[in-house]
Amino acid sequence: MARKQEKVSRRMLFTWFMLAGCIMLFAPQGFTGKLQLAFVDIFRWPLSLGGNVALTARTQESYDDSLGGNIQRYENVIANLEQTIAEYKRKFHMQHKYSPYVWEGASVAGARVLTRAVDGPSNELMIDDRTKKNLKKGQYVLGGESVIGTISDVLPQLNTARVQLITDSASKIPVAFAGEKNIMKGTDRNVAVIEGVKNKVDIGERVFALGKEGILDLDAPIITGKVSRCVRNPKEASTWDVTVVPVCDLRDIENVAVIIFNPKAE
Repeated sequence: MARKQEKVSRRMLFTWFMLAGCIMLFAPQGFTGKLQLAFVDIFRWPLSLGGNVALTARTQESYDDSLGGNIQRYENVIANLEQTIAEYKRKFHMQHKYSPYVWEGASVAGARVLTRAVDGPSNELMIDDRTKKNLKKGQYVLGGESVIGTISDVLPQLNTARVQLITDSASKIPVAFAGEKNIMKGTDRNVAVIEGVKNKVDIGERVFALGKEGILDLDAPIITGKVSRCVRNPKEASTWDVTVVPVCDLRDIENVAVIIFNPKAE
C-alpha cells in the first residue's frame, strides 16, 4: 500500500511541474520578467558568494604559481652567487695564504698551527716560523679574521713561535667596546674578562683589540670577541664586569696570520 502511494505522489509531482512549465511558457513576458527579478533578489547573496569563491580560487592559484616560480628563481640566483663568492674566497686564500689586512707600515705573515692547548691551565698555540719574517714577542696573531692572541715566545732553533691566546690567564690586551676602552684579561676558562666597566654592556656587543703603544699602531681596531655576560662588580657596585668569548673557534684553527711590528715603532 505504501509502495502505491509513493508512485501516486511522484506522478502528481511530475504533473505539477508540467503545469508550471506550461504556465511559464504561455504567461505574458512582463510577468515572467518580474518573476526572474524576484528570483535574482532572493538568491543574490548565495550566487555572488559562489562567484567570489570561484574567482578567488582561480586568482590564488595563479598567484601561487607565479610566486612559487619567482621564489625558485631567486633561490637559484642566490645559490649561484654564494658559489661564486666561495670560489673567489678559495682562490684568494690559495694565492695570499693569509688575511688581506693592510695597515700603514705593517705587514702580515702567515703561519701553520702545529699544536694547541685551549682547555688546560694555559691557553696557547705553537706555530711554524719557517718563513723567517722577523716574528717578535708582543705581535698580534689573527685567526678567523680576528685577534686570537699575541706572540709570547720565539724559538728560532726550532723554527717555531708560541702564541698566548686571549683566554690565557697571562694575556692582557687593550680593547675598545661600547664607547669605552679598557684592558681585557684571560682566565684559562676559554673566556676573557674586562673588569670595572663604567656602563652596563649588552650581550653580543663586539669587542675590538686596539694597537699597542710602541709595538703596532693600528689604523682600525680588529675584532677579538663578543660579550657573553655582564654583571655588577662585587667590589664596586657602580661598575660592571664583562665576560668575553672569542669570535674564532680556537679548537679548530689550523692557520694564523701574524701582524709584523710597525717599522716606525722600531
